Amino acid sequence: MFLRGGMPKMVVLIELTSDDEIDLAARLKALHDEVASKFHVPIRILKNEAEGEKYWTIRRQSFKLLHDHNPNKATAPFIDDVVVKPEHLPEFLPKLNAILEPYKNMMTYTIAGHPGDGNFHIIPLMDLREQKVRDLIPLISDKVYDLVVEYKGSITAEHNDGLVRTPYLDKVYSEQVLKLFEEVKNIFDPKRIFNPRKKVGGDLAYSLEHIKTEN
Repeated sequence: MFLRGGMPKMVVLIELTSDDEIDLAARLKALHDEVASKFHVPIRILKNEAEGEKYWTIRRQSFKLLHDHNPNKATAPFIDDVVVKPEHLPEFLPKLNAILEPYKNMMTYTIAGHPGDGNFHIIPLMDLREQKVRDLIPLISDKVYDLVVEYKGSITAEHNDGLVRTPYLDKVYSEQVLKLFEEVKNIFDPKRIFNPRKKVGGDLAYSLEHIKTEN
């Protein structure tokens, strides 16, 4: 990669399946030719599963490698799991990067996920012992979630809302839907025993109070 011009800014892994090897080879070539003609980016067709596993290992281990090189920073997944329709990604991802770029001196991050369905995981590493760093969490959350809503996406795709996203549910759901959440909570958990202040009854102040201050 370095000989060809440096590390890529983005790597997209695409898998195709078929019960017919000839059909699969033809589809791979067609995909290769179409991408090459439209985007002029380096493309590699992998020959076997073992060759592909090298790339999937990098995907799985990328965050661990990042964390190993930043031992004084803790994981802060406060904008993890956003999703927008894939057709919006050419506009959405540059705008997302523009929001995060000014803060790169106070947090280290990667954007990884599933471009096929527009779901991305952003888990910054931050020194949460510093108040000025913790203050970035609501600031960045507002900007990122406003962008997600602009593209009619969701702030939670695969995981849960939890304490960190509960204060922002009104950006995504109507007041009527939020009341339905509360009704369900009242029916099944009237004493607020399970996951208190998550999804129902949480607010930003409560969420910020529960940010850990040790790395």
